[in-house]
Amino acid sequence: MRKRKRKRKVKKPSAPKGLTPGIRMKGGIRFDPAVNGFVAIVHTWDNVHCRGEPEEWRSLEVFSKEEAAMQYYKTSIRPSLERMMAEMAKGHADGTFIHRKLEE
Repeated sequence: MRKRKRKRKVKKPSAPKGLTPGIRMKGGIRFDPAVNGFVAIVHTWDNVHCRGEPEEWRSLEVFSKEEAAMQYYKTSIRPSLERMMAEMAKGHADGTFIHRKLEE
């Protein structure tokens, strides 16, 4: 009798609380003087050309060092952001979807 290995389901990162998908989304980190630390942010537009003021989402986590905030963004926020943008692209019948990763 052969034993079969079960494939483990890869847990998809859940969307950060309060972050809603948009037509265009850009993320990163920013120093917030009000909390004296770095926070992860995501800007969301309702149009392809990023016209107008974006809706800004901010993480609740605050980091004293820029590197720690960027690591948090890359591991916790970016995967969810990429998944949401891919899901938004599926909904566009005309196929106009561009995803660029600006830094590593």
